[in-house]
Amino acid sequence: MDYEAKRKQILKQIARINCMEKGQLSEEYRERTRDGQIVKLGPYYKHQQWEDGRNVSRRVPATQVEELRKAVEGYHEFEDLAKAYAQTTIAMTRSARSGESKKKPK
Repeated sequence: MDYEAKRKQILKQIARINCMEKGQLSEEYRERTRDGQIVKLGPYYKHQQWEDGRNVSRRVPATQVEELRKAVEGYHEFEDLAKAYAQTTIAMTRSARSGESKKKPK
């Protein structure tokens, strides 16, 4: 397997990610009673992430939701690619090490 080519391919994919944001984006609805009927209001959007050991939450205007959604997806894609890069590098290291440790024929 050509580990170097795979590592370069992963780095190219990482370089294509143009925006990132940690956390998750969720939508929520609220119920109100109007004229004796329950009315569903929303969606309201919320961005949550961990900062300094705390879960920080902020409201997101509907006009910014799509941009933030792409940024959150970009970060998740980056995490997946970083794991793939690490796994490939570990496999490459082990392959090189196993090649060195084999006994040479006399």
